[in-house]
Amino acid sequence: MGLADRLLRTALGTVLVVVSWMFLDVVPGPLLSNFCLYFGLLNILSSLICWCFMYSLVGISSRKEQSNEE
Repeated sequence: MGLADRLLRTALGTVLVVVSWMFLDVVPGPLLSNFCLYFGLLNILSSLICWCFMYSLVGISSRKEQSNEE
């Protein structure tokens, strides 16, 4: 997972956790609120461990290719 992807996931995850936890009036219903909370936590976790389950299923990567040129 690339750096930009990790930063975006961390920001999105933080926003989702805060919105679902602190401002329950913004997200209607407990089901949608819980979905936002868990989805946000999963995004933060995946950015911390630098691995995305969906990326591995599809076989894509957001990491830049490293060259071995000297």
